[in-house]
Formats: sequence, structure tokens, C-alpha cells
Amino acid sequence: MSAGRQLTRGTLYVAVGQGTFLVTGFLLHAILARELSTASYGIFNVAMTLLVWVEITVNNGVPSALSKFLPDASLSEKSVLRAAARCQALISLGVLLVMFLAAPLLALLLRDPALTGYLRLALVDVLAMGAYAYYRGVLNGWRFFRQMALAITAYALAKLVAITLLVVLGFGIEGALAGNVLASLGGFAAGYFWTRRRQRALDALPGDVEGTDPARPAQTVGEGQILSFVLPTVVFTLASNVLLGLDLMEVQALLPPDLVGYYSAAVKLAEAPRLVLLAFTFTLLPSLSHAIAALDEARARHYLEQTIRLLALVLLPLIALVTATAEGAMTFVFPAEYRAAAPILTVLILAYTAYAVYITLVTTLLAENRPRRALLIPLVVLPVEAAVIWLAITRLGVIGAALGSLASVAAAATVVLIYVFRRYRPSPGLRTLARTGLASAAIWLIARWWSPSGLALLVAYGLLAGLYLVLLLLLGELRARDLGQVGSWLFIRKDKES
Repeated sequence: MSAGRQLTRGTLYVAVGQGTFLVTGFLLHAILARELSTASYGIFNVAMTLLVWVEITVNNGVPSALSKFLPDASLSEKSVLRAAARCQALISLGVLLVMFLAAPLLALLLRDPALTGYLRLALVDVLAMGAYAYYRGVLNGWRFFRQMALAITAYALAKLVAITLLVVLGFGIEGALAGNVLASLGGFAAGYFWTRRRQRALDALPGDVEGTDPARPAQTVGEGQILSFVLPTVVFTLASNVLLGLDLMEVQALLPPDLVGYYSAAVKLAEAPRLVLLAFTFTLLPSLSHAIAALDEARARHYLEQTIRLLALVLLPLIALVTATAEGAMTFVFPAEYRAAAPILTVLILAYTAYAVYITLVTTLLAENRPRRALLIPLVVLPVEAAVIWLAITRLGVIGAALGSLASVAAAATVVLIYVFRRYRPSPGLRTLARTGLASAAIWLIARWWSPSGLALLVAYGLLAGLYLVLLLLLGELRARDLGQVGSWLFIRKDKES
């Protein structure tokens, strides 16, 4: 299989897993918004946002190192796995201890002392998520994308079932946070299951030789090398996530609890492009790392061209559908009173789309082993964003937070785009942008005219997605055999390359 097809296929597999996570997430939040009060729902989302930031230390550090180092044939695979496991265990325990002690301070900063208990319960997930993220990183580094998608799906389903059950049984916010821990344990079990066979084969090999040419033995990787990559990567990812989530924290600190609930609901729906397009970062990092390690700039350029094309094909219709049906989407997932969040969603979908572009293409800097340069982007933008959002909230109210977030994230995305095009000079794909933009504009017009709501919204999304594909076929952007190839990738039983 060609390198480009392997990247596309791997992206498709992981996108299916992330799509499952997205759909189950919508179902979960639809249930939570009905079982919890608006204020309690807002508290849960604030606690989970803080947990996501904390778990970046275990979710993105060592897993990113595994994605970076495992594809490098010059390195000892056994030593990479061993050092990464030790680092992940150390980081998980250290972060849990530090943040458990810091929980009262965080609650004080957010002007809600009651958050302390919720944060401490949520933080138990750090250990479970650390184990799950390690095995997910191993699957990604091995480019076992189909198995990785299955692990993500197992985690998503476990999260839906566990949290729903505990909340419906009357355990409230505490039950939801405990269910989140159980879900991570489910993801850990699935990841271990899919890695165990190859891990046993590696363990059976003597030392760290792993069958490489004796004249060119594999280089051993230690904890120091892993941590030297992990630490700046974690700080970068944390800064990037704060870049995206700072608006919710300022809304929590400055506005009434009900508005926090409405804003967090809009955030959940706007997350769609970011969650689905994590598939691009999962598959692009190991693929780009492999190409860069081999000094194959042409292949790296080809990977980026494919990624940019796929971003356009996915993001433009998402923007069209969500902006045209924001009110219907809010009232379909959440109770009727959440209709007030529709204008917020219209702005946030643009902010999250810009973030999807930023976080996908900044992977280039990580693949080049330049995490410090990647870190510089959010560190420069964050202080400006904090001031802009604060000023916008005081002048415009809750919608100002969304507008401030959009301006800041768009600035970061622009910087990354400039770097990628100057460094690798990929084809901008103007024809793809024109065709995709035309097809997306068509479905936007139809959706605005139709204004579907309730169950009709699902029918509309299905029909408009089908129309979008038909328009791409008519415009020559897609071919019938492309769709057939996608189907064969999804339903193939075994693949030696995945």
C-alpha cells in the first residue's frame, strides 16, 4: 500500500473511533442535561475541563513520545516501551498527588469552594487514564490504527454506560465523575488486549536486539530521552488546550451559574470537529516522524497535502451544517431552555474549527522534534487571549467569550499555516477548496431554508451529507471508486499494515 493510502486509511479508522466517541458523548450530555440542573451541569463540565487539562500530562506526553519514537527503526522498540511505561507511571502518580493538594486553590480561583470535592474525585481518573493513554500510544506508534480505533470505541461506550447508570441511580455529579474513572479502566483493558500479542513477542527476544542487523544495532532509549521530549510536549499541549478552554473558565469566574451551563452546552456541540479530527493528529505524527527520520521531504509534503485536503473535506460541511441549524441542534441534544445557547454555538463552531486546523498542522513541529518552537505559539497568544476574553465579556456578555476565543485561536492557526507552507511548500489545493466550498454553501442554503428540528434534524443531516457527497462526485472532487475504497478499508477483516 502507498504511504498516502496508508495515512488515509489509518485516519479513517481512527476517525470512526473518534466518531463513536463523539456520538456517545452527545448522548451522554443529552442525558446529563436532563438529569442534572443547569447549574450542576455547568459544574460538571467545569470540573471535566480542568481534569482534561490536568490529564494532558498523561494523555499527550508519553503517548506522543511513543508515536514519535516507535516508528523509528534505528531505536530499540523494547527500550522505548520500557522507558515510556516507567515515565508514565511516575508522571501519573506525581500529577495526582500535586493536583489533589492544589484542588482547593483552583476552586478558590474559580470563586466556587464547592468545586474542591468534585475536583478531587475527578482526579482519581488520572491513574486510570494514564494506563489507557499508554496503550493507546503504543498502538498509535505501531500504526495499529484499526485496533486503536477499537480501543477508543470501547472507552467511549464504557463512558456512556457507566456515567449514565450512576447518574440515573441518583448519584448526581459524584456518580458522573466516578463513571468517568470506570470508563478509563475500560479503555485500558481494551488497549492492553490489542497490544498483548506483539508485546509478548518482544519480551521473548534477548536483550534489546530485536532482530536488527548486528552491524547496526538498535539504539537504546532511556527515561531521560523520553522525558526530554515529553516535558515540552506536555507544556505545549496544556497551553494549547488552555488556549481553547480559557473562555469557559472566565465565564465560570465572571458570569452566573446558569450562563455557565448554557455556555458549556454550546462547547460540547462545538467540540465535534476537534474530536473527530484528532484522527488526523493520531495518524499524522507517526507518519510524518517516519518520513522525517528517513529524510524523505517529498513524502512528508505528500502527507501534509493529503491532510490539508481531508481537513477541507470535513471542516467546511461541518461549519455549514452547524451554523445553519444551531438552534435545532441545541434543542435536539439539550432541553428547550438551552435554545439560548444557539448564538454561542454559531461562533464556537468557528473557533473549534480553527483549533482543529491549528492542532493538526502543529503536529509538523512535533514530528520535527521541535516541541519548544510549537510551545512558543500558544504562550504568546494566551496572555492576549485572557485580556481579550475578559474585555469582551464585560462589554458583550457571554457571547463576548466566544468571540474572544475565536479571534485568539484563529491567530494561532494562521501562524501554523504560514510555517507549514513556508517549510514544506505543500500544494494549497485551491481546486479542492473551491469545490468543497461550493458544495458546503449549497447544503448551508438548503439547511437554512429547511430549518429542521427534533428527529427531522437527524434526517436532514443524513440527507444533506449524502447530497454533499453527490455534489463532490459531480464536481469531480471525489470518484465512485474512492467511496468503494473507503468501504473496503472499513470492512476488511485483516490488514498487515494497520
